[in-house]
Amino acid sequence: MNRSEYAHAIRVRAEGAADGARIAAAADALAHYVELLLLANEELNLMSRKAADPDAILEWHLFDALRGLPHLPQPKPGGLDLLDLGSGGGFPALPLLLVRRDLRGALVESVGKKCRFLESVVLATGLTVSVANARFPDSFAMKKGSIDVLTTRAVAQAGRLVKTALPLFRPGGRALLWTTEPLFEKARQESGIHRAAFHSTPGSEARGVAVFECST
Repeated sequence: MNRSEYAHAIRVRAEGAADGARIAAAADALAHYVELLLLANEELNLMSRKAADPDAILEWHLFDALRGLPHLPQPKPGGLDLLDLGSGGGFPALPLLLVRRDLRGALVESVGKKCRFLESVVLATGLTVSVANARFPDSFAMKKGSIDVLTTRAVAQAGRLVKTALPLFRPGGRALLWTTEPLFEKARQESGIHRAAFHSTPGSEARGVAVFECST
């Protein structure tokens, strides 16, 4: 598939998705990202060959990430700040940022080659995003009260990451975790946050997006 074919496939899938109109409006930018990802994957092995199948990348990566759209804070004057931990090849943060251009992003990734790829996507798509080659929180520092939303697919330590990041949230801030229902319960216990809900992914027995209300 080429970029225009990806854009068409994204618009078709957007018809039945939450925030479908927004996704369709960003289809060209999302397709550009997918194209860049697949080209880079040939050299950098950002994802497995199975995961890089066109249908798989759209459904289980791109649209899986976009399931976070309904749970993002509403736009506000001055914009919002998103922190993504363990960004890898860019999921879930880059698709969200490509649709919600009012968001400023900070992507944290410990692998240098992945950071260089993320920087190339930011440059190519005109996003307002910084990329840090670092580990959170050991080698990455942010000011207190500096973010509105945190996203991560780092499911193994998600609860601990959220707990560590709590001082960074502004009032009304929230964390979105792409995880499984059993790991959600573990993350809720580890984070110490009781205001949390798990939103199952259609067609999946256990996967979904967990939303933690992180106002201090």
